[in-house]
Amino acid sequence: MSQTGDVSVPFGSVGTASLAATESELSDGTPFGSYDHLSRNTSAEYARLLALVAERSPAAETLFAAVEGREGGELLFQDPLVRRTLEDGVLTLLCGLDAIDAATLSEVLLCTAAHAEAGERSMLDATTRCVPLGSAPGHAFVWADDRPATVPGRRFVEEVLKRLPGFGIEVPTDEQVQLLDQGVHLALQITPTLARSALSHLRTVVVGDFEGGGPPINALTAPGLPGVVFLSPHTLSDRAAVAETLMHESIHLKFLDIEYVHTLFPVGFRPYSSPRITPAWHQNDERYGGWPLDRLLTSMQVYLSLAVFFGLAAERRGDDFHAPDDCVARADRCTTRATWLFTAAQDYLDHLSPAGREFVTWMGGMLALLPGT
Repeated sequence: MSQTGDVSVPFGSVGTASLAATESELSDGTPFGSYDHLSRNTSAEYARLLALVAERSPAAETLFAAVEGREGGELLFQDPLVRRTLEDGVLTLLCGLDAIDAATLSEVLLCTAAHAEAGERSMLDATTRCVPLGSAPGHAFVWADDRPATVPGRRFVEEVLKRLPGFGIEVPTDEQVQLLDQGVHLALQITPTLARSALSHLRTVVVGDFEGGGPPINALTAPGLPGVVFLSPHTLSDRAAVAETLMHESIHLKFLDIEYVHTLFPVGFRPYSSPRITPAWHQNDERYGGWPLDRLLTSMQVYLSLAVFFGLAAERRGDDFHAPDDCVARADRCTTRATWLFTAAQDYLDHLSPAGREFVTWMGGMLALLPGT
């Protein structure tokens, strides 16, 4: 495989059976594909963090009592703000860092405990203005609060701006929310198994853009805010584009959960000190090069997943999606890029943990089913 540019390969030679088998493995394979496996282990890890914080925080002790033994209580550990708050509680109370003040920590944890006792599956959307994303699997919603009045709501906005300085959160219109819902429905129609597995990692959609001439975005995720996707209103143009964007970003969210559960890199790994790789398709524009290894791995998973998504869409596309020939071309490009990244990863296996090397091998096994590999 050349690493000097995109190389076209005939996707039409791949049978439906190979695509379906890859979709199944990406969606349900253990330990990296299955949402049930990942969410169960994620919840167990955050329950462990809660137990540590509870040794020094009465509010955490109250939350621990509220979720212990309660059916569905573990679902609260999928809430983006609950996860962020527990990590910050550990950093502050056990590591001596200034990650969260005591009053905010107590307020967020007590709010979470109250919602656990009420049988709620999430905390953030119950304390701020949010709109349910009805078609999405699991418990997802669209953020619709530009001036949150609650401590949890204000804390969430602070955490967003900490990671995305200059980002302006917008209240989505009814039409935009409807389009998001239609995009989810279309993705599930095209690839039911793959879309359900990916979109299950999605908890919150935030619409907005950078203000004051900040960098333009279409969509992004932010490490430290699991389950959250940020979308520019410009991406909300039609449901085909929304379906593709939500799939793309939800796979990034899935990778964040994979990395959290399985630790793909050695202790001490930091993206800023990682070896850097510039993909072939960015060789002529240094603004988009210099990827750290975590971006290489997550992009490999995204491109492989989208190759399957577009490959199956060419055969069983839903209404208002791209034409079959366009889907084939998109699948070709995604396959080529995933293969390029897999080939590049072979030079950096020593920088990965055993689980990270297993992840790369897992990717390679599925790529072997696709053309041009």
